[in-house]
Amino acid sequence: MIAPGRVLTAASVLEGCPAPRVGAVPARVIATGPAGLALLEAAGIPAPIRVPVRTDTLAAEEVLIALAPGSDGVLAAPATAVAGGVIAPLQPGSAGAPVLDRSGRLVGLVARYPAAVRRVAGIVPPARLALVPAQAIAAFLAGQRVAEAKPAPNSGPGAVAPAIVGISCR
Repeated sequence: MIAPGRVLTAASVLEGCPAPRVGAVPARVIATGPAGLALLEAAGIPAPIRVPVRTDTLAAEEVLIALAPGSDGVLAAPATAVAGGVIAPLQPGSAGAPVLDRSGRLVGLVARYPAAVRRVAGIVPPARLALVPAQAIAAFLAGQRVAEAKPAPNSGPGAVAPAIVGISCR
């Protein structure tokens, strides 16, 4: 969630999804962008925290964290920055998952999750995943008149967890 009633995700999440839902609330796509982003409106959903977007360049192999909604709450996975994406052990359904730096700033969204999941002994190992970069996210949100969030002092990735929501299709 990036603002009250507004959810940002990767557009790939909505492919073949005629009726998206955020939790139990019906949602509708109100904007898409060329960078592969989609903004949904889900009436009545508050934004518990505004997630700031980090627009400066990531260092090679910078340590990051990916957060994805799961059946037991928000799942956190370690991630490492690589050119154009991250390496992270995410599970199927993680397209649109936010990737944060250690201070809790958004560095990108997982652009797409592979259709053919590679498993080793039933476990999904870390994989290279493309990101919709923070610069594209900041530009998209500005174009949609979503105000920029300021970093909260002494916050980190854990503070962002309440803003992570699952999107399902009905």
